[in-house]
Amino acid sequence: MSPALSEARLQALQARIRPHFLFNSINAVLSLIRLEPRRAEVALEDMADLFRVLMADNRELSTLAREVELTRQYLNLEQLRLGARLRVEWHVDNMPEEALIPPLVLQPLVENAVYHGIEPNSGPGVISINAYKSRGEVHLVLRNPYRRDGSHHAGNKMALGNIRERLSLHFDAEAGLRTTVSDNTYQVHIVLPYRTAQPQAARPQEAVA
Repeated sequence: MSPALSEARLQALQARIRPHFLFNSINAVLSLIRLEPRRAEVALEDMADLFRVLMADNRELSTLAREVELTRQYLNLEQLRLGARLRVEWHVDNMPEEALIPPLVLQPLVENAVYHGIEPNSGPGVISINAYKSRGEVHLVLRNPYRRDGSHHAGNKMALGNIRERLSLHFDAEAGLRTTVSDNTYQVHIVLPYRTAQPQAARPQEAVA
């Protein structure tokens, strides 16, 4: 695929990302404004950051650290309405923060995990997020509860297909996404090459007359 076509396709795929959580978050923030105004203010700041990313030109790669931070902000918003039902386990102490990944890969996966794994259940559920580097590759592993009775799982494949195609456009066959389903757990495992931003070359010193 030519660079121009790749750029156009990335733009089209980015436009298909649907931040459904924002509508729920607005209602959650409204309920906080009088009772907990400071908490509502922080939530609005998180929403503003997420809006900026969603509306930006996201064809360029982002750092893993930035993507994790955006995902934390998203989960803070979901915590407002789900409370103790949403539990998150982060395993990112050894993640390569500077690694480059396509923007808005982790957050949509976590949003899927909330929608398909947490919301259908009345009790608490755990989302596990693991990011690490191994043998020149970056691994992102996400696990959430799973129920096989699941009309609530419709639409999951569309989001996964979007991410698969964006990974392919950025990294060709070097990146991949696979899913695994057990009796009560759904897992998404992304593997992509470890790349970092190239440091800018130092400017040559001007000759002294």
